[in-house]
Amino acid sequence: MNRLAPPRSVVLEAEFMADARCAELGLDIQEVRDPQDLRTVVEIFSRIWKTPGAPIIDHSALTAMSHAGNPVFLARLGAEAVGAAVGFCGPARSPFHSHIVGFLPGSAGRGFGHAIKLRQRAWCLEKGIVEMTWTYDPLVCRNAYFNIGRLGAIPVEYLQNFYGQMTDSINAGELSDRMLILWDLTCDPTAPTFETDAGITSAIEDRGGTPSLYVPPTVGVDAVSIAVPWDIEALRQEDPVRAHAWRLVTRDAFTDLLGNNWRVVGFSRHSPHHGQYVLRRP
Repeated sequence: MNRLAPPRSVVLEAEFMADARCAELGLDIQEVRDPQDLRTVVEIFSRIWKTPGAPIIDHSALTAMSHAGNPVFLARLGAEAVGAAVGFCGPARSPFHSHIVGFLPGSAGRGFGHAIKLRQRAWCLEKGIVEMTWTYDPLVCRNAYFNIGRLGAIPVEYLQNFYGQMTDSINAGELSDRMLILWDLTCDPTAPTFETDAGITSAIEDRGGTPSLYVPPTVGVDAVSIAVPWDIEALRQEDPVRAHAWRLVTRDAFTDLLGNNWRVVGFSRHSPHHGQYVLRRP
């Protein structure tokens, strides 16, 4: 349940942070409603997910969403449109849901995703919305690190095969399990990465690129780690059977632990071969 509207000072600070980040990157991120701009958003998403002729969201849906008051953001680098974000509001006092965010190939690692999340955050706080949700593939290391380690958002629910069978170039051929994540927009969005320590027990290990079986925590164990492959997208191309094994074993672990109220408290990237979620007992 969403809390009371934020103080005006928090709203202004969020707007300043979003503006400053965009200025630093030379990026212009604006809410758009013009039909041609909305078509540009559709085109960008089609290029990212490689779905020409069958967009993951079409122009008419974007038009309806925008007209109903939901923000559609278009990001430009100079004159070039390079990314976009689409989300929608739920019932009164519920979180804003960020549905699709993407940037064209070549934009990874440049901070553009951070900038557009800050812009969405500023929009929400201006509207009195203090929480945001979205889903991501929990096996994608860079997204886990960004969501948890960079923004300080918290995974709250594991969703099995959430979207059903998907046919785009990124997700085709694999179960569409997703992690639902919750971001408290009133907190400082510069959370430090959680550092692991000797008191953490491995629930899933990376054994030369292959996952171990899930070992449920015993009584007295208060913190566990779940390893995930460093580049699941490459692994799906090189060895889809092994990639699928990672999906199934991590599904078992997250479903069990989150279902028993364990909390994800961090994500680390200490190894060049895998990432690692850290969860603590309630």
